[in-house]
Amino acid sequence: MAIDLSKPLAWKAASTEEQKMLQCLQGNILKGHGRTETVNIFFKIDPLKALEMKRALRELANYHITSADHQLRETEDFHKGGKPGLTFVSVFISATGYSALGLTAQAPTTEPQFFKKGMRHATSVAAVSDKLTDWEAGFNQQIDGMILVGDNDRRLVQFKRDAVAKLLKEGGATIVHEQIGSAVKNKANDGIEHFGYVDGRSQPLLLVEDIEREANTAGSVRWDPAFSLGAALVKDPSVTDTVSFGSYFIFRKLEQNVQGFKRQEQVLATKLKFKDAEKRELAGALVVGRFEDGTPVTLTDEAKGANPPNDFNYENDAAGNRCPFHAHIRKVNPRHDVASERAHIMPRRGIPFTDVARKVHPSDLPGSKDLKDFDDNVKDDLPTGGVGLLFMAYNSNLTNQFVFTQKSWANEKNFPSTGVGADPIIGQGPGASVLQTWPVTWDDPATATEPFNFANFVTMRGGEYFFAPSLTFFKNL
Repeated sequence: MAIDLSKPLAWKAASTEEQKMLQCLQGNILKGHGRTETVNIFFKIDPLKALEMKRALRELANYHITSADHQLRETEDFHKGGKPGLTFVSVFISATGYSALGLTAQAPTTEPQFFKKGMRHATSVAAVSDKLTDWEAGFNQQIDGMILVGDNDRRLVQFKRDAVAKLLKEGGATIVHEQIGSAVKNKANDGIEHFGYVDGRSQPLLLVEDIEREANTAGSVRWDPAFSLGAALVKDPSVTDTVSFGSYFIFRKLEQNVQGFKRQEQVLATKLKFKDAEKRELAGALVVGRFEDGTPVTLTDEAKGANPPNDFNYENDAAGNRCPFHAHIRKVNPRHDVASERAHIMPRRGIPFTDVARKVHPSDLPGSKDLKDFDDNVKDDLPTGGVGLLFMAYNSNLTNQFVFTQKSWANEKNFPSTGVGADPIIGQGPGASVLQTWPVTWDDPATATEPFNFANFVTMRGGEYFFAPSLTFFKNL
């Protein structure tokens, strides 16, 4: 019986074939690994030592890589009795990595414009308006593979990292860059990013159990979180069996200018004549589409605190008088329940990075009554760089998912309506210079609007396109 990619997977009732698929599939694809501390190890393969590297990759697959089956069983044990899982490991290979291993013919071929060429290629750069001049040296070179190590204990991450590094050395590979990630939580224990906003909401859910849980706890009447396995999985082209699958993987280091962003929030609040500190929080919500606690601005003009709703769409906000068309979460997920639009949505697995220690936790910033108050009492405690988000996502189709979302939604000044401007968070390229239109009064179609540019506080510092092969691929090397 073939694996059906046209629907979610009920893993607790999985057929024999589906169980085999989970055992062959790397973890983190169908469900986030959940660890709070990570390291990404980027390496280059010596083509003259391909045999040694294949041996090292087999070792990784047999004793270190976490399968989807193992991850799901660990998650179940944790929910039942609080038993923590083992250190998580997954391995990714770029197009140049397949070539260095002498396996070009076994590499995925469905993404010749992006996976095959790589993120640094002129075609890829132009497609999403990246600027190679902004890239860190560690990324601005050939990267053949990446290993992700995660745990809730930084010491255990380091222990596994050292074991992995030893195997890479034995395989003749060179570690060319490493990037640490570390989750940031607010007081409600929700994951947030460095601007202070709840992150990772509205994930496409690929497991029936997760879909049912979301429906029971948050609702799924206005927004359906259920997506098919085909949103992430493709057949591993190097394996002839019917149960070995993989996924295209995007890694992008997005640096955040927190000081500039939070100051521009204050400038926007003044432009819209928002007076007191509490009211001025609305300016940031109009930028992101949510208040910092996750409350959707299309539902209310004030943060609601505990358990903010996520079952919403924009049917009652068709003119963008509550949540502007250009707001980040509306740009990258317009929430129309149509197949053509949902085909662009991708499972995201990002985590913040803090290369430079922060003086103040993102959720501990005091409110500001005006721009002068912010400049006098808040600004100097905020970083202008050295912090940000490690954006990671799984795709079955790079062109139609990540590239489309970045190019045709986030960067496009005329999406979803003519002249609305780019996404104020991740938008880049020419569209980022367009003045967006901001409502002076929330939910009042008769009120005036103000033109204002909010952009360029996130800088892409480097990354690569990879493939997450099946464990079968690694074990057969």
